[in-house]
Amino acid sequence: MTADQTACSAIIAEETPDAAVISNLGAASYHLITAGDRERNFYMTGHMGGTTPMGLGLALAIDDPVTVIDGDGSLLMSLGTLSTVAAADPANLTIVLMDNGVFETTGGQPTLSSHVDFAAVAEDCGLAAFHADSETEFRAAYGEAAAHEGPAVVVCEVSPDTPEDHPPLDYSHAYQKHRFRSAVRE
Repeated sequence: MTADQTACSAIIAEETPDAAVISNLGAASYHLITAGDRERNFYMTGHMGGTTPMGLGLALAIDDPVTVIDGDGSLLMSLGTLSTVAAADPANLTIVLMDNGVFETTGGQPTLSSHVDFAAVAEDCGLAAFHADSETEFRAAYGEAAAHEGPAVVVCEVSPDTPEDHPPLDYSHAYQKHRFRSAVRE
């Protein structure tokens, strides 16, 4: 069974409406904007492996909750970031890993996520970890992770899917940066 990624993105906004949300390039950002655009969403548009490190930096800079929506292929490119997150120990950071088993944005090539137990890796690094493969499980796991006193990871099993009718991510980088920065400074 797998969870619906757009529904899970909407759950993030429902459960933590004040969170700053940083989404991985491509599919993660398309699902997030389909669930509902907001000024506190930052859509990465060209940096695989950089979503969780950017979320860590933001979580260290602000007191508001920060949620990262990363992909399995992207996190595999920066897996050591989890140990850095654990060492920095920001209480306001939740990492959601949408594991679809493929590099969705670049054509659906398989990742090696089936060989990696992301929750176990996160725990071995010293992070709290949760797993979900349905929207109901995701709501519970994300709620626990967001309430956890310290950084936490939620591994969510999803199917490879890009919403065909997603709103365009046509923001310029300068506009998006200004919009997001203004929202998190309020």
